[in-house]
Parts: sequence; structure tokens; C-alpha cells
Amino acid sequence: MLKIKVNSDEIVSALERDTKYLAEKEMRGVVAVAADVIRDDAIQNAIEVGYSAKGPHRMPSGSVYVRKGLIPQGIYAFVQANKGTITSAKVAFNAKKTGPTGGAWYAHILEFGSRFMSPVPFFLRALPEKRAQALAAAQKRLSEAVGRMLQ
Repeated sequence: MLKIKVNSDEIVSALERDTKYLAEKEMRGVVAVAADVIRDDAIQNAIEVGYSAKGPHRMPSGSVYVRKGLIPQGIYAFVQANKGTITSAKVAFNAKKTGPTGGAWYAHILEFGSRFMSPVPFFLRALPEKRAQALAAAQKRLSEAVGRMLQ
């Protein structure tokens, strides 16, 4: 049997003393960990559906185009500290990050479809798939930050 004794007064006083530090410094890391989980899954989804493939590809119409495999490179996560204690993150796609030519401007068409093709989602499905894992990673990072504060 393992017994753990915790002095709650010590924890409360440390949290009160270091709340500003926690909100300003550590929350960016907490949010970044969660955003990275979602970003990594969106990249993996893009690879699984074949959007990282390179080389010639024949369209159903018969025309041939060269795949550049740029979509996974354009998915990124960005953490932003807003006014006050609110920290937010976004996971987004930026066609300009995909290479010198701008490359994958058509990613939103693949994600949502068009009147000529059905959607093949890779980006938006990452959040529901990995929500629990992202929250667990954020909770772990937050508990580590609080543990460092108590030392």
C-alpha cells in the first residue's frame, strides 16, 4: 500500500503566490502540448489519405498531374497569449508554408469537397479523434508545472 500525505495549505499558498507565473509562462506550454497532439494527428491523417504522395497521378478525366506531397508540410500549431490570463492555440493550414511555390492552395477543396468531388477529410477529424489524448497531455504538463512551483 502506498500512502501519500499532502499539506493542502502549502499547495494553496504556493498556487496563490505563483498564479501569475503559472498563467503567463506555463500555460503557453500546456496549451502548446495539446495543440501539438492535434497537429500531429492532422498531419498523420493527411499522410494516411495519400496527401503526402509525390509523383505523377492520373485523374479520372485522363489528364496527368504531378503530385508534390505538400499538404502535410502546411499544417502547423501556433500558441498565442491573449490579454489577461487567456492563452489560446490554433492548428491551421497555411499553403504558403508548403514550399516556395505556395503549393497546396487546394487543401480546403480536398477537406470539404466540391461539386465535382466528395470530401476527403484529414484536418477537421483530428480534433474529435485526439481530444481526450490532447487533454491528457495538457493535464500532465500542468501537473508538472504545479509540481515545479511547489518545490
